[in-house]
Amino acid sequence: MKTRLAVIIVLLSNITVFAQTLVSPQIKTDFEGTWVYKRKHYSSTIILKFEKGKDYANFIDVGTGEAPEEHFRAQIKNGKLIIPPYYHRNDSKIEMKVIKGKLYFRQQLVLWDKNNNPVEIANAPVIVKIFKRLKK
Repeated sequence: MKTRLAVIIVLLSNITVFAQTLVSPQIKTDFEGTWVYKRKHYSSTIILKFEKGKDYANFIDVGTGEAPEEHFRAQIKNGKLIIPPYYHRNDSKIEMKVIKGKLYFRQQLVLWDKNNNPVEIANAPVIVKIFKRLKK
């Protein structure tokens, strides 16, 4: 009887471990939503979504709406979302962090070597855009 009880407890503990979400609720709350960067003559929009059971965020770059959307997977590292450079799709390293309800979008250009591997540029300029969350 004791062994059956022990087996049941072990099985139930394994189920609860696998049922936990991979993304912390705080990260999800901070980042998920539609974000807009507005300027005098244009605005740029991005959408961040988290899927249940995944350890990344879906990053959708809507842009100004004139070109097709771009989709990337943003990895979570130290409370930031990171998008690595992709050859001929995204020629920059991107980091995003939410500070006081605003999304700080940090972008730094990279170059590519002859094997299409990213090479960081010393003293490459960093572009920072501050996005505001669009109200639902």
